[in-house]
Amino acid sequence: MHSFSRKRHFIFLLFILSLCYVLGLYVPLMNGDAAHHANIALHMYLTHDYVNLIDKGADYLDKPHLLFWLSAASYHIFGVTPFAYKLPSLLFSIAGVWATYKTGRRLYNIKTGLIAALILASAQAFILASMDVRMDAILTACIILASWQLLEATIVQKWHNLAAAALFMGLGFSTKGLVGIIIPCATLFFYLLYKRDFAQMLHPKWLLTAGLTAVFMLPVIFCYYLQYDLHPEKQIRGMTNISGVKFILWGQNIERLDGENWGGGRRDYFYFFHTLLWAFLPWSLLAYYAMGSRLQNLWRSRLAYVKNLEAFTIGAILFVFIIISTSRFQLPHYLNILFPFLYILTAAKLVELDKKRRLPVLKSIFILQACIAFCIVVLIAVLYVWSFRQHIVIFGIVTFAGLFIMAWNSLETASSFSKIIMISVTGIAFVNIILNGFFYPQLLKYQGGSNLAAEVKQKQIDTENIYSYNINNFTFDFDTKHLTPKLTLEQVKNKPAMGYWLYTDAIGLDSLRQINTPIAETVQSSDYHVTRLKPAFLNPATRPQTLETVYLLRIAP
Repeated sequence: MHSFSRKRHFIFLLFILSLCYVLGLYVPLMNGDAAHHANIALHMYLTHDYVNLIDKGADYLDKPHLLFWLSAASYHIFGVTPFAYKLPSLLFSIAGVWATYKTGRRLYNIKTGLIAALILASAQAFILASMDVRMDAILTACIILASWQLLEATIVQKWHNLAAAALFMGLGFSTKGLVGIIIPCATLFFYLLYKRDFAQMLHPKWLLTAGLTAVFMLPVIFCYYLQYDLHPEKQIRGMTNISGVKFILWGQNIERLDGENWGGGRRDYFYFFHTLLWAFLPWSLLAYYAMGSRLQNLWRSRLAYVKNLEAFTIGAILFVFIIISTSRFQLPHYLNILFPFLYILTAAKLVELDKKRRLPVLKSIFILQACIAFCIVVLIAVLYVWSFRQHIVIFGIVTFAGLFIMAWNSLETASSFSKIIMISVTGIAFVNIILNGFFYPQLLKYQGGSNLAAEVKQKQIDTENIYSYNINNFTFDFDTKHLTPKLTLEQVKNKPAMGYWLYTDAIGLDSLRQINTPIAETVQSSDYHVTRLKPAFLNPATRPQTLETVYLLRIAP
């Protein structure tokens, strides 16, 4: 084995990857989907209602319960903090990396499994999913865990593999609907179809797996039944007589592909082809190469079975890519479920090139990966210095240390194969150390909801005495650990003569002044929607023009 297999190299890569993941646990929540989901879990935590999904006092009909259940449980253990919200997703991600290793090992060999796990753990969007937590980290992990266990069930044929596969498909369903079941089943189908193993396809054991999966789906289905099917009067997005059971079994994934009833957008058939370029960094071009090579092999063989090849990975990749590319719902994180399969395929191609001693190709790949790694580190460093210019000495030490270590890895390791792994993983790890340790903490200083929540704590304001008007802010609620009730202008006019606080924006402040609301104290903060970065904000010279203002007003009795 090459020098990459030396224990110190492996420990070093694990250390720097662990560092960027741990730093991500402590980055405050962004005022977007992450804080929104965290607040739904906060409602569970505060009310002990684990059946109904409630979003700011209204019924929430979108994602299923698992993320919210896990986060609420974590709040009970660790308190309401970003760490507590993110920890369950990180633990699932670790399990997903392990399952990727085991799947790569089963399909190919130990080396392929190890490289696939490292590639997955160092993919930019995979790291991001454990920092800006939505459903994707848990869903991705459940899909590869279920797929791995289905694969094991076809090879070693143990009953516990069937039970584990059913459990993980049930958990995937409880995270984001039928996609958590369809993708693992599709991988198994393509694997057996390529091998022409029709006897396995028709084996009765899959009926047992289906039955067990249904059992694990029941808690979520029953909760939807209680919240919606028993209450046909509820109105969601202008619709009544909504069946929650039908929604989670059909509408959550199937209807939404075409946008029926759920507000779909315009199809862009090439959206994910260019999104993959940044989401799969630093492995994007190598992943394209691996996919192209496998498709070429399948074409040349006319899909005839070739020993030591498999359709488990490429089948899942093509299946998912076609579905999401034709959907009206297209967001970058939809690619995450492809990561384990794509990186097993990529690792297999690298190991194949190394085994066949394709040294010129490996050297070219190393040069490409080194260019990508150094460029992304330098670019993110320049972006940080240009945008924020804070803690420059410490930042400079970290950045130069990263560049030095990357250069040392390029020289110290003998083989191009080992250099490819070392330079790629080290580069993306330092990018995320910069992001999680420096960039995001400075960026989130412009998150007005978090700033005013800090004022609430400093002034020791009773959160039960705070209301919002004309604005919702997820991070303000999460950081105050209180779901702030919203008032209308009429309610402000008619509120009893007692002092209270209002969280609002500039438009809300103007309308309050127009009705002569007695404002006794004003606390304000600059605010920017940090999940929608634009050059004008990143440029310090034009940043003030991009900022809005949010207010915390003390209304006199």
